[in-house]
Amino acid sequence: MYRRFLVAWTLSIAAAAPLAWAQAAPGRSKPDPQDVTATVPRVIYRSSLTGYRVLSDDQPRSWKETNDNVGRIGGWRAYAKEGQAPEPAGDSAPHSSEKPVPAEGAKPIRDGHGGHRMN
Repeated sequence: MYRRFLVAWTLSIAAAAPLAWAQAAPGRSKPDPQDVTATVPRVIYRSSLTGYRVLSDDQPRSWKETNDNVGRIGGWRAYAKEGQAPEPAGDSAPHSSEKPVPAEGAKPIRDGHGGHRMN
């Protein structure tokens, strides 16, 4: 038992030795935060928007011209009609009336919660 303790103690000293060298030099201490005359490193501010580029593809138009253009298109009603329009016939997605065919070797899914209790 003494031998195990000695081995563990030796390994802990060996692991801690490099950490002691990584510490700051004893002569250098941090400046006192309450000392007004203490020298501190310079703070450099760098904005996160330094590399921002303005996207200006379209030139701004007057609100009157924009409203007239929306009126010509049909306004929000045109977009509502687009959303209600039937999908094109060449669409590859199955319709709601068609049931998907399971792959070969696929296990059937049981209805419900598969034996899990709902609290």
